[in-house]
Amino acid sequence: MTMQIELPAQRSLLGAIFWRNRLFLSIVALYVLAGVGVSLAKNVSFWSGTVPVLLGILDIFKLMLISFATIWIIWRFIYAATSVKPEKPIHWLLADLRGAVLNSMNLVDGTLCFMAVGFMAATFTFFKDLIPSFQPFSWDPQFAELDRFLHGGVDAWTLLWPVFGTPLFTTVLNAAYHAWFILLYVAVFVAAFDRRDPERSMAFLVAFSLTWIVGGTVLATLFSSAGPVYYQAFGFGDTFAAQMQKLAELNEISPVWSLEVQQILLDNYRADGPVRGISAMPSMHVATSVLLALFAFSYSRVLGWAMAVFAGSILIGSVHLGWHYAVDGYFSIVIAGICWWFAKTLAKRFSDPSY
Repeated sequence: MTMQIELPAQRSLLGAIFWRNRLFLSIVALYVLAGVGVSLAKNVSFWSGTVPVLLGILDIFKLMLISFATIWIIWRFIYAATSVKPEKPIHWLLADLRGAVLNSMNLVDGTLCFMAVGFMAATFTFFKDLIPSFQPFSWDPQFAELDRFLHGGVDAWTLLWPVFGTPLFTTVLNAAYHAWFILLYVAVFVAAFDRRDPERSMAFLVAFSLTWIVGGTVLATLFSSAGPVYYQAFGFGDTFAAQMQKLAELNEISPVWSLEVQQILLDNYRADGPVRGISAMPSMHVATSVLLALFAFSYSRVLGWAMAVFAGSILIGSVHLGWHYAVDGYFSIVIAGICWWFAKTLAKRFSDPSY
């Protein structure tokens, strides 16, 4: 009898969770189905490359869960000691923790959405590896020329070098470029689990998915390009050889980790290795950093401006480290802005109970 009562309730709970996340989950599901369809059409394995990414996302999820749980417990303990001041602090903390854990809707919400991002990331990797088979790298000369047109007839990196072309600044920019990965998944985790403002969370998750799909797959394929670092490797000339040589010289003094990553990608591309995705236009580092800033502004102006500064450092680093042409970043800012606006519009509409 108990099972007959509990099972419908559980089904109702799961149905409610899927329903209120239907916009984001539908976008991800269609993207994954597109990936499976392309894999069948091109007779290439979809799961051989995506499963390792999914396992990696699962590891990130576990790490995030432990980290945020630890921070939350410490915060609640401090809150109890300074504000509540209960007679039995441990009992209060355990009851508080039990209340949070039993809030099953938010927990399932967060887990479902975070893992959906994992499927999206895995599908993105699948498509990124296939870009050269759809459209060989060909836009690099045009983007390099457009860069020079916009920057007074010189390559954008030459304008940055007098300021940032030191061992310390280059290492700092590279560190920020790597920190992007951590901040990206922190933001995803927050959006997935913080449902105090469901419309805000949904807007970010939808904008996040649209930016990767439209920018990182559709536009990246249409404007297939490798970036300044690979300009010579793909037969476009030695235009950026001086920049890469200067970075190599700085690496002798202070670490420039991007150089190793760039070489690994090129080696894997040539050997058809596991990590071989190369794509310059648009810059997903820049696009998603702009999204992080817009999301942060929805929490506070201070946090928003801090993330805006971070996004600016990513834009500078993307050019300075040879990953991107400046126009890649400019275009990415526009893409992120449009996706954020469109996602907010959709999230507002789908949050309407009558819709």
